[in-house]
Amino acid sequence: MASEKLRVYFTVDTETSLGAAWRNAGPPLPLTRTVFGRHGDRSFGIPLIMEILERHGFLATFFIEVLCSHFVGLEALAEVFTTVQSRGHDAQLHLHPVYRFYRDYLDGQPAREQDLMFELSAEEQSRLLGEGVALFRTLSGRAPLAFRAGCFGASEVTLRALRDNGVSIDSSYNLSYLDGSCGFARRPLNSPVTMEGVHEFPVTNFRTIGKGTAYKPLDIAAVSVPEILATIRGMQVGGCSDVVLVFHSFSFLKRRGTRFEQARPDRIVIHRFAKLCEALAGMKDEVEVRVLADARLPNGKTRETEVVPSLGWFLPTVRKAVQGLNYIPWI
Repeated sequence: MASEKLRVYFTVDTETSLGAAWRNAGPPLPLTRTVFGRHGDRSFGIPLIMEILERHGFLATFFIEVLCSHFVGLEALAEVFTTVQSRGHDAQLHLHPVYRFYRDYLDGQPAREQDLMFELSAEEQSRLLGEGVALFRTLSGRAPLAFRAGCFGASEVTLRALRDNGVSIDSSYNLSYLDGSCGFARRPLNSPVTMEGVHEFPVTNFRTIGKGTAYKPLDIAAVSVPEILATIRGMQVGGCSDVVLVFHSFSFLKRRGTRFEQARPDRIVIHRFAKLCEALAGMKDEVEVRVLADARLPNGKTRETEVVPSLGWFLPTVRKAVQGLNYIPWI
C-alpha cells in the first residue's frame, strides 16, 4: 500500500444540452435545467452537489462548458462561475465543439454535427481551445489550468493544442471510451502521467468480468459506492496515489425526454453520492479529497504503477439490479 494518502478528485462536467436542436426541437436547453437542475422550488444540480460535498469539507473541480455562451449568453454562464467560485470550488475548462458549429450553422454555414475534438485538425482544435480559454478568462477573471474534452473526445494532438494555449492539465483520457469517443493512442492509462508537455489525469476505471472483460469509469451516476471504494482500495494496493471520479451537473436528475421535459430527482444517485462522501470522510487517515488546481503533478520522469482493479462479477451484478429498479417511474 502506498505510504502517502491517496488523492481523490471529484470532477463534474458542467454543461447544458442541445436538446435535439439539430432536429428543430427547440434551442439548446437553459442552464437552469441542466446545470442548476431546477425542479419545482429546489435545485438538484450543482448547488446540491456542492452542498453535499461541503458537509464533509470537500471541494470539487467543475469543468464548465463555455461555448454554449453563444446561446445562453455570457450573463447566464457567468452565474455558473460565480456559484462555483464563490463557494471555493475549482472552475476549469470544458468544451463541446458542437455548440460552436451549431451557432455557425444558424449563421448560414453548412451543418457540422461534430463534437469530438480529436476528429478535428490540429489547427482547428487549437483555434477552438483559444476561443474557449478567452471566454473562460472573461467569465472567471483568470486562465484555466485544466481541461476536459466533451465526451472525453481528446487525443495526443489535443494535448499539444492545450500546451500551445497555456493549459497544463488534461482529464479527458477514459479507458472505457477508447476506440469510441476518446481518441488517445496510448493505452492502458489509469494514473497520472505527463504526455506532450501536459499532465494527464485520466478518469479512473475498473474492470468487470462477465461475458467479457470491460472497463467501467468511476461515475457516481453509473456505479455503486462499494464499486468505487473497492476500486480505491485496489489503486492503493497497486501503489497508485490518484483517483479521478466523474459525473455531470445533471447527474441527480432522471433525464427522461430529449429536452428534460420529464426530468425528476434521482433519489438513488443523490443518496449514493451522499454515502460516498460520508465513506470518504471516514477514511481521512488514508484518503484526501483535492481539486485538480491543487493536484500533485507528475514530473514527467517517473509515473505511477499502471493498475486497473478487477472487481469480478458480484458487485457489478448487484449494481445492475439496483439500476434496473431505478427505472421504475415512481422510485
